[in-house]
Formats: sequence, C-alpha cells, structure tokens
Amino acid sequence: MDEQAKLSRRSVLRGAALLAGGTLAAAVIQVKPAYAQKAAQAAVKYQESPSNGQKCSDCTYFQAPSSCGVVDGKISPNGWCALYNKKS
Repeated sequence: MDEQAKLSRRSVLRGAALLAGGTLAAAVIQVKPAYAQKAAQAAVKYQESPSNGQKCSDCTYFQAPSSCGVVDGKISPNGWCALYNKKS
C-alpha cells in the first residue's frame, strides 16, 4: 500500500468531528418555510357583495367558511375582490 492511500488517525478523527458537528448543526438549526404575506382587503378592493356575478365562494382562493388564501381577514362567501379567479 503506498503512503498516500493510508489514512492517518488524525484525518479520521478530523472527519468524524466534522461529521458530528454537521449533524448537530442540522439538528439545532430550524428551517422555517417561507409564506407569502396576504394582501390587505383595501389593497385588493374587497367588498362584502358580489360584482358582475362573481363572488368569493366561486373563487379558487376562497377557503370555507370565511377566509381566503391571498386576502387577509374575514371573507364573506358573497364578497368579491380584484384578485377573483374563477374555480375551474
């Protein structure tokens, strides 16, 4: 066996320490998912009544009974905003 192929005790211990440190760091560091911030009702012209037959309960973003995936606050199923997107 040539000299370059042999592992020294120091290099083995260094590798083990790096592996243990990396594992510990991965366990301690908390990764939080990024969430998009919801838009304010005023910014999207939210209103409590339908507009031209469009209403929140028919929108892709509506989450029953009274919330929305993209607009902040309590949402009426009969409301409407500028982000309306008809369910397919």
